[in-house]
Amino acid sequence: MSKYVWRCVPACIGAALLMGCASSVKQLEEEALLPEIDIVQLKENSDEALKLAQEAKLEVQVVNTKLAEIDNRLVVLSEEVSSVSLAKIEEIENRLALLIEAYKDLHEQIAALEALPSVKKKGGSAAPTFSPSAAGKIVTSSEYEAYQNALRAFNSRTYDKAHKLFTELLEKYPSGTYASNAQYWIGECHYAQAKYADAIASFDKVLSYAKSPKADDAQLKIGLSYLKMGKKTHAKESFNLLVNRFPHSEYVPRAKKYLAELN
Repeated sequence: MSKYVWRCVPACIGAALLMGCASSVKQLEEEALLPEIDIVQLKENSDEALKLAQEAKLEVQVVNTKLAEIDNRLVVLSEEVSSVSLAKIEEIENRLALLIEAYKDLHEQIAALEALPSVKKKGGSAAPTFSPSAAGKIVTSSEYEAYQNALRAFNSRTYDKAHKLFTELLEKYPSGTYASNAQYWIGECHYAQAKYADAIASFDKVLSYAKSPKADDAQLKIGLSYLKMGKKTHAKESFNLLVNRFPHSEYVPRAKKYLAELN
């Protein structure tokens, strides 16, 4: 081998080494850039995740605020409901019963006025002999006054006094216009004093009167009395009797409501 060849060998080797080093450096540079790209992507992902987390946190805070408001409303509502005692509800029911009673009384008075004797007009047609004095005799009778006094005593919650007045009315007018009504309110006096067995006995007597205007009222209160005593089977029987015997009573929807709750 000539000296020239030997001189070229180191140069070639050096060139090869330089080329190898250059490719290695390039490879290292590329490998060094890869983690940098991953870090940038990771940062972008983490920023997005942080943003979503912050938004979710805000949404959770909004939901918690709304839940707190609902909780406060429920507490207020619960306090309002708890403040309405059963006694208050029963008092309202009794007031309503009194209004219904007054309406029925007026209806009976109108019916009595319509049944007054008639006189013949010159033309031959009948005309009722209605006059303020005739109406006054009906609505200011001693029985009516006694009945109204007893009702006023009940309305003022003096139940012992009301019981006494209704009993006296029954003794004085056993077959009077308001006899069955008085018997009914005697039952209401017992009911108001939580004497439910006595109330049932009194309400049962109302049902013995023929065409009593308080029959459906009494049947309802029999069922309610049994409910108060915890006798649910008897209560259901009583409410079913009300629905079947008095299908047009205003108390039928209420009786059906109780039946649905008892089933």
